[in-house]
Amino acid sequence: MIIRKNRIRSESYLNEFKKGSNLTIKVNNVLNSQTKIEKFGFKLDDVDGTTILPSVFNSYSRKNAEQFYTIDKTLPKEKYTQTIYWTRTEWAGRGETREVTEFTDIVRERYHRDYHLPYSVEFTLSRTESENSIVSQQIKYVDDNIKKIINTINLVLSLFGECEIISDEEPSYSTPAKVVHVNWDILPKGKYPWTKVKKSIESISKKYNNTQKEMMLRNCEEINKLSPDFVAYGRAGFRGYAVFGFTDKNLYILESMFPNNATYIFEKDWEELSMLSKGEILNQSLHKARIIHTAKWNEKFEQIMGK
Repeated sequence: MIIRKNRIRSESYLNEFKKGSNLTIKVNNVLNSQTKIEKFGFKLDDVDGTTILPSVFNSYSRKNAEQFYTIDKTLPKEKYTQTIYWTRTEWAGRGETREVTEFTDIVRERYHRDYHLPYSVEFTLSRTESENSIVSQQIKYVDDNIKKIINTINLVLSLFGECEIISDEEPSYSTPAKVVHVNWDILPKGKYPWTKVKKSIESISKKYNNTQKEMMLRNCEEINKLSPDFVAYGRAGFRGYAVFGFTDKNLYILESMFPNNATYIFEKDWEELSMLSKGEILNQSLHKARIIHTAKWNEKFEQIMGK
């Protein structure tokens, strides 16, 4: 089934498919528009089988790549903590003042929020002599996945204006013969001075606000003081994330640009960790420790790492 629209609003477009079947969303001839395929997160030199989590470029791609929430106004407002990076004036004694720049936790109120893991649908590039297309991973057509399927369809329609939905019950259905996950750009193994790491963090943080940028720099500097021998930066839908590894201990620390996120500490082999989806990484059951981004992050980090 081919859809040519900017978005769909309802499940009616899926009526011809049988519940319980596996669906994939495909876009053909993607290399005809290099600007769009790069915006989606692929590189022009990516090879056949390259698989990524799409970049964040609108609300649909954000729900696919980042944790999102729904607001429930039927419940009373509740308190929450917001961390900001600000400059304030304080007394220095003898009638003098001085400026202090620091992270501060502010308690505010808002309506209750229910948080949801990202849909984490990845796409694979098919690049052969006869075809150039991108195809999503399989999504089972069941009631619990309807919002996920519609969001994935709208993710590609909003950029390409056209997509094809294929069921595994169709004779023409096939899955990519080759799948190579490339959600991380891995630096050559070795220890890196903070000046070099800082330059990379500043580069990927350009579009974020000052609090997000400074929090990422603060946290990454503390992690780098422990002399990791492995550094990787997220690409496409993982952009804004960095991983610091201690390979002799099988210990990896994932840090992100987002102030409402957290620092995740994993005791896993890198090959296993690099295969996790964004939703699996954010799932609290898979990591050794999780440190919420607050003004007191340093204290918690030192406690966990035994400094």
